[in-house]
Amino acid sequence: MTLSVAKDVNPQHDSPLFSTLPPEVRNSIFELALTAYEDSSRRYERSRFYYRPGFTCPRRIDTNLLLTCRRVYTETATLPASINEHVSWYWRGPLTMRKNELPMDNSPGSSLRRRELRRIHIFAQQFWLEDNSPQATGFRTFTGLWRFARPTQLKITIRHTDWWWWEQDDPIALDPKQYGRPSAERYSRPSDSFHPESWGAQFRRISGLKCLQLELETVETKKWQLDAIVQHAKHWKFPLGDHHVLVLDESRTRRTGWIGECRSAFSSQDSHGNMYDDPPGDQTVLLGNDDPATTSNSDGSWQSDTVEAEPGAMVIATLTPRQRLEAVGVQFHEEEPWKAVMREFAPHETYTYYVVTLTWLAHRE
Repeated sequence: MTLSVAKDVNPQHDSPLFSTLPPEVRNSIFELALTAYEDSSRRYERSRFYYRPGFTCPRRIDTNLLLTCRRVYTETATLPASINEHVSWYWRGPLTMRKNELPMDNSPGSSLRRRELRRIHIFAQQFWLEDNSPQATGFRTFTGLWRFARPTQLKITIRHTDWWWWEQDDPIALDPKQYGRPSAERYSRPSDSFHPESWGAQFRRISGLKCLQLELETVETKKWQLDAIVQHAKHWKFPLGDHHVLVLDESRTRRTGWIGECRSAFSSQDSHGNMYDDPPGDQTVLLGNDDPATTSNSDGSWQSDTVEAEPGAMVIATLTPRQRLEAVGVQFHEEEPWKAVMREFAPHETYTYYVVTLTWLAHRE
């Protein structure tokens, strides 16, 4: 993005960068220099909740380029915000991230950054998405900040450990039309309207969004439950506030997976809402992958060659933390303080994760 050169900025006519190279080539160089990259010198531990393919270490942007001269700054000041994906973790994110950090907040000095945001990626626990947190800083609050910026792409990821009561191996369900926690036994029908307080209804407060992605993850043993959500999602249409509606593009549906560790069901939590590791154990899950229809990657992930292909990695033997406790005679009751028990009996486990990414595109109503 090239801005007009202010009168008090040296045009740098003696520099080949500005006098010889075409603006298009110069802009490509600037974008390459300011694109975020993974800092492999600070890799995340594999047992962290936020470790996953594409997020194995922190990302950083080298901004020294902006300090070279005023002419360079004039042409590049907005690029770090406009060309990079901005990630926010609503609970269980990296220790370097502030709890509930909003990429479109109204903090002093951030107006330029907000205006130039284009792509936002949210890692959200389900209770946050459905706006049931006691702090009332959920998805409804996020959409209320849209007036401070106009991103065109929004991606929401729900990890295996983000679903309601994943610690107790509860069934997973997702319904944008219902208010509060949904039930797999009472999904909304295509003809049903959005509850005014549902998370799906909050898209009416958004204008300018062109693409929405939902990345949904669970363990392989719950694949059929996630596939049921995907079937219902084919009928989800999200009205926006600018006379557009988000419609699912089924041709872009992508099924992938990866093999990784699952943290203990409950761990200690610091003041930033981050979860510490429990002492590792020696109980693991045996895995196999002999399906030629899938492609394995070095980071433990796999991807189906076709949209409908079955995942190749299969769990040979697996027990959830709750199942293992029940196997040794532990009984669960609502009033029982079983969090400490879970910490003792539920060390890290290895699972096959099943991931489905759904894409909605904006269409004129």
